Amino acid sequence: MELNSFHIFLTVVEEMNFSRAANRLYITQQSLSGHIKRLEEHYHVKLFQRRPRLCLTPAGEAMVFYSRHILESEHAMVARFADLSQRSVGILRLGLSHQRSSAFFPGIWSRYHPEYKNISVRLQEKLTTPLLEDLLAGDIDIMVGVDIPPLSGLETVLLAQEQMRCIMNEVLLKEYFPESWQDMLEQYAQDGVDLMELKEMPLILLSPPNRLRQPVDQLFRKHNAIPNIALETASHSLLYQLGCHGSGVAIANPLSLYEQIRLRGLPPKECHSFLLQGMPKRSVSLAYRKDAEKTKYMMGMVDAIVEEFDYYIEFLNRFSL
Repeated sequence: MELNSFHIFLTVVEEMNFSRAANRLYITQQSLSGHIKRLEEHYHVKLFQRRPRLCLTPAGEAMVFYSRHILESEHAMVARFADLSQRSVGILRLGLSHQRSSAFFPGIWSRYHPEYKNISVRLQEKLTTPLLEDLLAGDIDIMVGVDIPPLSGLETVLLAQEQMRCIMNEVLLKEYFPESWQDMLEQYAQDGVDLMELKEMPLILLSPPNRLRQPVDQLFRKHNAIPNIALETASHSLLYQLGCHGSGVAIANPLSLYEQIRLRGLPPKECHSFLLQGMPKRSVSLAYRKDAEKTKYMMGMVDAIVEEFDYYIEFLNRFSL
């Protein structure tokens, strides 16, 4: 039986819809149905009950279990052979968010690829919860996520602790606090920024659907304060540029600060970044399954990710802009 048929079967199970599964796999529905039919004929079972709605039969439930184990075993075999021969081709499946992929993967790739040129890396760009589901299901090998819960089957490596920051131009601070702005800069560099001191200044915030906006709103509610919101935006790039330009005090996560400086270079010397007091810290970690085949090329990716985040931590420690 072709391994691809097991993969197609599991895709149908995930979608529970033949048409959507075919579209996702870029094959015709007729071809997809042919693979399911061949599985049923080969094993003399019926995998799906089609009426009144599509659902798995008891044999289909068993097929899910065995299909996953078959594909995981095949992936482990390919991984082991890739370790045994430098000319072999291996596949490494890495999951991380879209923003972290944009910010960190170029550095990770420059560390990893020269040593493992025969390894094909497949990126899955999702948020932490769906990535964790993929990791536990064996659909990816390594993930980088935020606040990954401790699970007995996972090996985790803490990469960084992130805390929200504000970006401000000292020209704006001079305008609002002409007598004390220099003392404030020194205090902020040492202790971080109390956002309540700046609530009358124009604020540039991420749009409310963004989860990073929530602790900022909670802080204002806690103090019964009404902030002066000049702009809400989903664009991390725009937030950074306007904050540095002095259009307002921008509230940003350190990841976007890191990404923008690497893309654009150092900002003007009048632009400063400080930690925000009272903001929760988020733990960024790497995770893989304890029962995974720990090939040389997989652990090489772990090392490359750790090295890239070590550089990131050094950057955050070095930059109060």
